[in-house]
Amino acid sequence: VDLPGPTGEANYLWLHPRGTVLCLGPDADTALDQAVQALRCGNRVLVIAPDASSRIRALTQAGLPVSALDGCIAPELLTDLAVDAVACAPGDPAYRRALARREGPLLPLIDSRICPQAHAHERAICVDTTAAGGNADLLASA
Repeated sequence: VDLPGPTGEANYLWLHPRGTVLCLGPDADTALDQAVQALRCGNRVLVIAPDASSRIRALTQAGLPVSALDGCIAPELLTDLAVDAVACAPGDPAYRRALARREGPLLPLIDSRICPQAHAHERAICVDTTAAGGNADLLASA
């Protein structure tokens, strides 16, 4: 997206998928909401929640990059699981603590049921174009 800016400045915004998002519900309906948002942002999705496989069957049959396991995951397993973000219900500090113990980059914990922007990386670039073409008039007008 080209963003507005002052004369002599070019501003751009990109949204990129995070990678693999783990959706933990805690129930199948919440997990479905989380999975749809993550898929919409271009991510791969793993859903682990009670009755998850039947609830997201339409997504898997459509050939979308989503997999499901029925049940729950112990928070301590998050310390070694290869994912790029975790979506879960708010107010569960066990998941937050498990993610904090991970080695490597910090992973986002998305704890809002509806928060599509959290499923993407935001990248913004601002370029000073005043000197790019050697236009001294632009520099003098600033």
